[in-house]
Amino acid sequence: MSENKHTVIYDGNIVFCYGELTDDSNFEVICEDEADDMLWIEGNPNTGDFVFTTWEEVVRTLQPYMASKIEEITAV
Repeated sequence: MSENKHTVIYDGNIVFCYGELTDDSNFEVICEDEADDMLWIEGNPNTGDFVFTTWEEVVRTLQPYMASKIEEITAV
């Protein structure tokens, strides 16, 4: 796992984020319920260029797609 760790607080929950954001980042998403774990490869659906610029933006965008709380996200 990457040494580059970011902590994001979203809706009162702590989400640990690992790695560096790049223009083509995909994300391994680990949730409270392991049945919700996934690999996100869609980019940022909220922008025309599909790029995320901050970890806060990643968490804020992905959490509504998950049925349980996100605990960890890793850029892959």
